[in-house]
Parts: sequence; structure tokens; C-alpha cells
Amino acid sequence: MINKILVVAAVVLSIVSLTLVAGPLSGTWEANLAIDPSPFAFTELSSTFVVNYTLGGFTGTSTSEFVLSGFIWQGFGVTGTLGAFDIQGDLLFGVSTADFIYDQVIVTTSIAGIEFGFYAAQLSKAVLGGPADGFVVRLAGSTQGLDIVSISEFGARIEDEDFHGITIYHAATGLHKHYTTNPLVHGQCFTGQKITVSGWSFGCVNDIAATMYMSQDGFEFIKFDLTEIESGLPWLAFDLELKFTLQTKSLVLTPTLNLGETTCIDLYTAIVTDPASPVSISGINVYGLGFSYSWNGVSIKSLSVFKTSCYAITTPEYGSLIESIAEALENGHEYYSNYWELFSIEVVGDGCCGGNYTFLANTYFQCDSTSLFGWGMTHIEASMPISSNLFLNGEIEIDTDGLNHFGFAVRVSW
Repeated sequence: MINKILVVAAVVLSIVSLTLVAGPLSGTWEANLAIDPSPFAFTELSSTFVVNYTLGGFTGTSTSEFVLSGFIWQGFGVTGTLGAFDIQGDLLFGVSTADFIYDQVIVTTSIAGIEFGFYAAQLSKAVLGGPADGFVVRLAGSTQGLDIVSISEFGARIEDEDFHGITIYHAATGLHKHYTTNPLVHGQCFTGQKITVSGWSFGCVNDIAATMYMSQDGFEFIKFDLTEIESGLPWLAFDLELKFTLQTKSLVLTPTLNLGETTCIDLYTAIVTDPASPVSISGINVYGLGFSYSWNGVSIKSLSVFKTSCYAITTPEYGSLIESIAEALENGHEYYSNYWELFSIEVVGDGCCGGNYTFLANTYFQCDSTSLFGWGMTHIEASMPISSNLFLNGEIEIDTDGLNHFGFAVRVSW
């Protein structure tokens, strides 16, 4: 109990101290209210208070997050430059339980064409996977037209094309925080080495990259990425990924259709292989079709998914894109499993006081629907500046059962 009181006291003291010694202050306060009418329930009642402050060449940020149940997270961040070094620091407390949650420090610089990065992080025992701590050293440079990246892991990993960072969830609310450095073990011993060499070109292949990863247990994988492989047809090219582990070999071939620079049509395609012979290509599967066009602040987009068992449209929070369900689950992206088509219109214009107003309407069409044209749901959201420091936001969702969601938000900045 005493330790928890000390943690809370440290948080409060840090906020007060930083405010007193800081230079010019700026920040935002945002409050969100969301209601599901049937059955009536508050699905969100939250508030976020952000204060930015400057001290010398550094900018610090204090982020306080509240929900209906109370004060859940207090975060601190700092970014700045010290000589040739760029520095970033992050610190997160779980105030509702008076626990330290996570911290990370990132230091990067470039000297004589060599990029250097140091990433260190700690995860407390209050979080699944903790306690854990570790650091990563990243070196990158070029020689004779080749780009070389070395990542040495000492109990941690950093986010890149092969590994995710760390996402910390608040179990009671589902809120989450994402960070670059992921501590994996307790004790900063050697845990892995990754080497990537890219920039080769050969024949009809414009870019070749090779990546090898070894852990403290030995060889993990070696991977070859070949991009923009010419097919002999001006409108068709391929990207290939060939990956070897101790037990498996995988080959992913991704076609790219070039329909011209002025086209507004996107085809989502995948290679079809013979299950009896994985190296035999039997065709190209078009699993999605997209259309987009913008003019004078108005943007129109249409998406159609032809294979809903494997692909889906992500929610507006995650870009309203066609994505494989497996990839969405791996990345934690939310998606609509029962809608196969989207028609969207977005309008952006000049509002008062230097701000912009936005209006977005997404209409989704349902699989096996009995309603008119297969309509399933319409999502509408809008943002409007009232003054240079005050914004109002609202959103509603209407489906075949009627109004199922209403949200309202206010954001004040200074």
C-alpha cells in the first residue's frame, strides 16, 4: 500500500514540478461520450488531458486519461536534440492501480554516414509478460550501393517489418498503448542478432534484400525479398518473399497490377497455387476492387470484397481498407466481418478561425441481406471548429435495427 501511495505522489509531484520549471505551455483537453440506445448504455465516457511544455531544446508531454471508472493512465514523454543525438523518452503509470507500467528511451544519431540507434525499455510485473527489461543496438549504413542494417538484441526487440513493438492493454476498458521497444526477458543478456542487406538488382529483379535472424538458441530464419519482378507484361509485376526456418519453407508471391498513373481503380490480387503442389501457380485471384477519386475537397471511395471468408474491410479507425483477416487479427485491427462493400464520401473545407470542417459518411452493404440494395449500416461522423481553440465532433451509426450508436466529443486547445 505504501508503494502505491508513493507512486501516486511521484506522478502528482512530476506534473507540478514540470509545470513550474517549463517554458511556454500548450495542450489539449478532449472529452468523448458514446451511447448505444438499444439497450441504452454508455459505451464510452472518457477524457484525455495533454500538456506540452518546453525546457531548453526539449519538449515534454504529460498525458492523463480518464474513463467512467476513474483515472486509469498517466503518461510522460520527452523529445529533443542534444548535440548530434536525437532523444525520445516515454513513461507510463497505471494510476488506478498505482503501478509503474512501462518506460523506454530511444537515442539515435548519424555520424559519417553510419546511423546509430539505442533502444531500451522496461515492463513491470503488473503487465502480462513482465517483469522484463532489455535494450537493442541498431547500426545502419551503405557501401558500394548496398544498404546494411544490423540489429543486436539484448533482452528486447524493436518494431520493424518482421517484428511488432509492444501493445499494452487496459483489461477493463480495452484501451491500449503502443510503443516501439518490446522488452522480452528479465536480465539484459544477448537474445538475438538480425542482419539485413538490401539494394541488389539482378536481371528482371529491381530490388533484392536478404535478412538473417539468429537468437540465443541458434538459427531462426533467413528471408529473401524480391520486389518489382518484371513479368514481361507492362501492366504486371511481382513481389516475392522466400523464407526458410529450421522446420519450414514458405513462399509468398504478390502480384502488382499497374493500370497507369491516372487510374482511380485498385485491384486487390493474390496468387493462386495448387494445394497438391505449392510451387505450381494456377492463376491470379482478384479478391477485392477499389475505386477512389478526389476533387475540390470532396473524396469518394468504393470498396468491394469478393472473398469475405479471408478478407474484410477495416473500421474507419484503421483506414477503411481491404485487409486479410489473418493480418488484421495479427496486427490488432478491427474490421467488419459481415459487410462486403463500402461506399464512402468525405468532404473537407475551410471552417472558421483557420480550422477545417470534415464530414464523412460510410455506407456498408451486407452479405446475404434482404434489405433494399443489401444496405447494412451507415456510419456518419463530422468535425467542426467553433473557434480557433474549440472543436466539436459527432458520430452516429444506423443499421437495419435503427440507431445503434451515438457519439459526441469536444476538444479544447491552447
